[in-house]
Amino acid sequence: MDKNFISKKALLAILILQLLDTVMTNISPSETQVLLTHFNWNLQRLEEVLKQEQTDYFKGAALQRFGHTYDITIKIIRSFAKCQDLPCQTDKQCFETVVTNGWMERIFDINELINDYQHITQKPQQNVENIYKKLTTYHKAFSYLFKQLKRIV
Repeated sequence: MDKNFISKKALLAILILQLLDTVMTNISPSETQVLLTHFNWNLQRLEEVLKQEQTDYFKGAALQRFGHTYDITIKIIRSFAKCQDLPCQTDKQCFETVVTNGWMERIFDINELINDYQHITQKPQQNVENIYKKLTTYHKAFSYLFKQLKRIV
């Protein structure tokens, strides 16, 4: 009788632990979901600043927001690539992976995007006017990527 009682207690403890694990898994979002939320937030902020008047202040803010959006884009691509065992060692390889998988349209040159990002992260910034003119295209491509990745999750 003691053995049955202990077995029932052990079974109950296992069931409680499984229930807690299920609840905690559902409460705490996955890394990918958190990154998707941050990605969406950055896309919205980039869109907002691109709608502002084209003063030096707002152009600078848009370039800064583009840098943040680029950073989160790479993070989320790496997260998805890791989950699906896809190549994503360099930024170029990450963007090629998402284009190859149909998650992002190739509406710009990948090397140009990477170079633009590198130019705005350098001090002093270079080619800011030319890069600013491309931000709407980059935003469109990143937004498409967001929609595709959200559909996958």
